[in-house]
Amino acid sequence: MRMVRLILRLILLLVVTGLSAESIPLQGVLDQLKATLQWNPETETGYLDLSGEGLGELGDRIIFSLGSPWMVVNYREKIRTQGVQRSEGNLLFPDETLEVINRYFELLALRRIQPRVAAVLIDPGHGGKDSGAIGNHQSKDGELNLLEKDLVLDVSKRLYQLLKKEYPEKQILLTRHDDTYLKLEERTEIANNVNVGKHEAIIFVSIHANAAFNKGAKGYEVWVLPGDYRRNLIDTEELDEETRPIAPILNVLLEEEYSIESITLAKAVLEGFDSTVGDVTDNRGIREESWFVVRKAKMPSILIELGYVTNREEAYLLADESYLQKLTSGIYTGIRSFVANFESTKGFTE
Repeated sequence: MRMVRLILRLILLLVVTGLSAESIPLQGVLDQLKATLQWNPETETGYLDLSGEGLGELGDRIIFSLGSPWMVVNYREKIRTQGVQRSEGNLLFPDETLEVINRYFELLALRRIQPRVAAVLIDPGHGGKDSGAIGNHQSKDGELNLLEKDLVLDVSKRLYQLLKKEYPEKQILLTRHDDTYLKLEERTEIANNVNVGKHEAIIFVSIHANAAFNKGAKGYEVWVLPGDYRRNLIDTEELDEETRPIAPILNVLLEEEYSIESITLAKAVLEGFDSTVGDVTDNRGIREESWFVVRKAKMPSILIELGYVTNREEAYLLADESYLQKLTSGIYTGIRSFVANFESTKGFTE
């Protein structure tokens, strides 16, 4: 589906050149397209109303004018054809005109397919021998030792349960379910090998906690790839010979699409955090960096930083069960918002 949408974005006009060798009488065209004709002999214009039984959908309309190569579909999109001819008072449709019309509606049918988010992959950062950020703090009640790997696994498992309940029909996945060490390459390999249909999408959410030499630093933030970063997203070997020459253009378009979706998801998650914990810590916004997991995952990807374990005040919040649940709810709300918008608007870059 991604590839089809990219190719559609390249096709602004369908152009057919040359003269037609053969033409089909009007009745044959109406039978072939399962359409009816409305014709105005004074203006020599007409339109074909499609029934949805053959081509297009019920209510689709093709408007044409005798002698003009341009046809207008549903009052919006122009396609260039060999036009419609007249011979001895009869309307004739060149073969090439019908070929363009059929090809256009094949593409339109693909555009009308509603995309869906079929999978959400949650990646709890670090694990095993890799503790991630460490926060050590003293209080009158004793010592607090906070490990990033434990914190993010806790939130990830909570998020997993919420999403499983919300979307029983989708794949909700974790890169790790316990205190297991995974290389960065293993995490992105899991992401890139999730099996979804050609009309389906997957999103990758990597969850982390922050640390800084500045003990005053606190707050949540979401990272995405820099806008000018380019991944190798298109496998040229999987393209047919006619499409291979435009592979670099398709790659740029796909990167643009993933970038828009990643930023949209990041904004939704930040809004979710704002609603749950925005009154007690800082919204540090969307940040850009080519972190390994987001640059190697071939899909919309974000990296979430829940807060700073090195900030004393925030560390104690991050050690609180109710606060972790609020963070989880913020991410969950953001993902729900993203999925709803994506699936109701046929994707953000259609």
